[in-house]
Amino acid sequence: MYRIDTMYDPMVEALLAARSEGKTERWMAAAAFWLGRQQIYNVADFWLALAAKITSGLVEADKDAILDQLSNKEAALVSAAGDWPETPETLLAIVAGWSPEPIAVDLYAYAATKRYAVETGGIVLNGMSIMTDRASQALITGAYNYVTANPDVAVQFKTSGGSFVELTAAQMTAVANAVAAHVQASFAAEGEVDRQTVAGAITKAAEIDAFAWPSNS
Repeated sequence: MYRIDTMYDPMVEALLAARSEGKTERWMAAAAFWLGRQQIYNVADFWLALAAKITSGLVEADKDAILDQLSNKEAALVSAAGDWPETPETLLAIVAGWSPEPIAVDLYAYAATKRYAVETGGIVLNGMSIMTDRASQALITGAYNYVTANPDVAVQFKTSGGSFVELTAAQMTAVANAVAAHVQASFAAEGEVDRQTVAGAITKAAEIDAFAWPSNS
């Protein structure tokens, strides 16, 4: 049965369920790398191999966004990714031993995971790819505060593709506003999913996936 003081049990279940359905999405790669780094259930090699395989199959923009956050060792795993790794028997036994959770709890956890993936999945503004992970959000806020206090300066800004561009105060403000709007829209979408779950309008994880989440492109 899930422990109510952990978040990784529903994350594990959502990831394995998505994998069994043949999905390959950015949130899955992010979740698998996190599980591997935390050595959840002592199968770190499996999680990292799964994350690498998922990442290798992503579209270029999503793949670059994930690679930008990896260590050299993790990035090397992506380059060397081969067949899908076999799920360890020990992990299958753990998952098989879980009792079903109330639907609302499962769906809330799934929605939160989906929101986090969307929130931190980046945006494109005027053709420029912008990272929206938590560290990037903080840096963008800092840059916005800087140009607000110094409106005549230009700042150096690194895109998710790794290139540097020089932005005026007005352009930096537009970036900060776009990122803030994306983050707020992500949380608003999660809130609406939760409300529809309570009302019984959403009863399946697939319906959460099909919800009108903010775009990362």
